[in-house]
Amino acid sequence: MINYTIIADPKVKDDLKEARDFLNSRRKGFGKKFLLEYKTTLKHLQKNPNFQIRYNDVHCLPMKTFRYMIHFKMDEENKSILIYAVLSTYLNPDKNWIK
Repeated sequence: MINYTIIADPKVKDDLKEARDFLNSRRKGFGKKFLLEYKTTLKHLQKNPNFQIRYNDVHCLPMKTFRYMIHFKMDEENKSILIYAVLSTYLNPDKNWIK
């Protein structure tokens, strides 16, 4: 089985920090659990990136526990995945999803 290379847009770091801070403000330790689940989800994504295309060739992978989705494009030729955003599913997609 081929593992895909994951490349994250620099803005993803801000998305993760914002999610971590928000979740910690709701309940102590949730931010850390979120980041651990994110890393686990990336490992799964590396092995199987074929998830539903939601818009403009952007695939979305929902996280298991937290209401966030990883938005990414797949480059089949180079066996790579470019992550564009990690967004809460509560956000308005018309205002927040990649266009």
